[in-house]
Amino acid sequence: MSFIFNDSAAVGIVFDDGAADAVISAADSADQVLRGEGGFLDGTMDHAVVDFKGGYAQLFTQACAIRADDRARLAGVLAALAEDVRQAKLKAQEEKSRLKKLTAWRQRADARERELASLDPARQSAALLSTLNDPKPEETRVAPPTISAVFSARDRARFAGGSGGGTSSADPGKLRGFASQSRASSNVLDAELGRIRNAWSAFTASCSWVNKGIVTFVSGFEQLLTENADDAAWLEQIAAAFETAGSGSMADTMLNSALIQHASPGQVSLNDIGALNADQLKAWLAAPANKDRLQGLLSQPGLDPVVTAKWWAGLGHTVTKNGTIEPGISQKLLIEALPGVIGNLNGVTATARNLANRLRLATEKERINAELARTPESLFTSTGRSIPNPHWIQLQTQQKALDGIGQALVNAGASGEAVLLGFDLTHGSPKAQVSAGNPDTADNVTYAVSGMLITPQSGFNDWAFNAANLQSQQKLISRKKSFAVVAWINYEPPTVPTVNSGDAARAGADRFVADLQGFNAVREGLGNRTPETLHVLAHSYGTTVTSNALAAAELDVASFTMVGSAGIEKEIRNTGDLHVPAGQVYATHAAGDGLAQMGRFQRQDPRLESFGAEVFSSEEVTIDGTQYQGTTEHNTLVHENGGDGYGYLDKGTTALYEAALTTTGNGDRILPGARPVSPPAGFAGR
Repeated sequence: MSFIFNDSAAVGIVFDDGAADAVISAADSADQVLRGEGGFLDGTMDHAVVDFKGGYAQLFTQACAIRADDRARLAGVLAALAEDVRQAKLKAQEEKSRLKKLTAWRQRADARERELASLDPARQSAALLSTLNDPKPEETRVAPPTISAVFSARDRARFAGGSGGGTSSADPGKLRGFASQSRASSNVLDAELGRIRNAWSAFTASCSWVNKGIVTFVSGFEQLLTENADDAAWLEQIAAAFETAGSGSMADTMLNSALIQHASPGQVSLNDIGALNADQLKAWLAAPANKDRLQGLLSQPGLDPVVTAKWWAGLGHTVTKNGTIEPGISQKLLIEALPGVIGNLNGVTATARNLANRLRLATEKERINAELARTPESLFTSTGRSIPNPHWIQLQTQQKALDGIGQALVNAGASGEAVLLGFDLTHGSPKAQVSAGNPDTADNVTYAVSGMLITPQSGFNDWAFNAANLQSQQKLISRKKSFAVVAWINYEPPTVPTVNSGDAARAGADRFVADLQGFNAVREGLGNRTPETLHVLAHSYGTTVTSNALAAAELDVASFTMVGSAGIEKEIRNTGDLHVPAGQVYATHAAGDGLAQMGRFQRQDPRLESFGAEVFSSEEVTIDGTQYQGTTEHNTLVHENGGDGYGYLDKGTTALYEAALTTTGNGDRILPGARPVSPPAGFAGR
């Protein structure tokens, strides 16, 4: 029975002894069942591990140890809970007794007050005597105890991961036997959980006199049973994997593929993903968290393109009889899932990157158009003044960049296939790279690097036209070979005021090194890279970028050609610092080019005798009866844009013809050009 009292009226406390007894009984029972589970399971576990070997056997042993420790901890928590409730019950009885005595005394005291107020001396005397012999009971309340019961089950690892060549073995029947025994035990524990959950709920409702501290044992008990159930399902998956394999042993990587859904965040590696078959990969990618996890793996700084190339090739592609590459099902799944990542990932084939980037090109256009439609062109300040909306300006820039990339693809494909190797709209200014021809399969590949002011939104279409022009001229010189020329503007070029700064060149060089390392890794993986495969051509400030890159790393470049150079940094002493074969560094500067020397104010002219480059002509000449036009200004494309003069890479120019010679291994046929007599004024020396 419950009573409601306070010190000034007939009251009790809210504490139901029956509810307390129910908690004590349920906790004691669950404590005993938990402590007995070890004897129920240990024999079956020992039986299973006799044949269970490898990484997943270790995880199983660890899981069993965690389970044993957790159930012992939970049993201890429940034993302590039972004792705490017993003590609370005693304290409640003590407080109830105190309140009962105090209430009875107050009733007597009230009666004495009435007697003392009477005019009868005998009654008054008796009341005074009663007061002396009836002291007031204890007034200090019994402090209600605080009951806490904290428990949480630990997670258990169920994914071994790793790229090693380990082998696991198991008897599927024994694994299923443990899973069955585990479920039987968990069913018993589940009944105990239901009993203690109900008892505790009733206790908290009918014993509110007790203070409740941190109590998590119910959710922890539930979590323990969930972990037990997950272990049983996990073991049955392992058993099924061995049964499917048809033997008692299998590679750890095969087990990883079957169990990758159990991997914790950060545990999955590229090798684990690479080991999945197409169906497994599709199921794994269906979880958005897994796509995010893969994007993180592929976007980590310093990812080795050689490792990426090996991983990508391992996903499976087909090389057809005519040498083209057909991405496999798994590769296509990744292209569809993460086009923005795959499209810019060094180590992935150009063929796959092209598919990803063209897919992304269409979706980016849709995104930007939709955002522009709901973005105001101007904003209003608190004073009512209209100012340009920075977000609208950014979207406009991105839209122009996408239009420029689209036109660059058209121009690069003027003489054949155009390949979109990548583009970036979000990190700094837009960047891109488009190839005339396929860099995966061409016998000869030239990376053509642009100079200042060339961006996707301005000038990229011309630079792609230059790439197509060079490719066409290369084909005329070496008719038995195939060619690809990459129009590379994958860096932030300087503006006129900053052209003498080396900051953009150093940052661009880092990106160029990474891209060429990726190219080499892909070609190496395809088995079609030779020492004559890769060439570099650069114009204006692009020569500053590429010379920095070539000096910084061994990139297996067969030749390096500079047209209208903005100068080489003085720290690069001569061609020997460029990691290019001797005699395969070339430079030209047209007499009509009045701008290039602006960039060479504190840099060296690569045509200097001391630098050691081979110098070729950019002037009007006749070769074998064919007249070639001289370059009349600094730009690369003039005549084909309707201008009166000729740029370095206009069709029919000497510079284009000579550059085609140097980038096809025919540099011994160039027409010598003029060298400067001495370094320009202001050059600080080497």
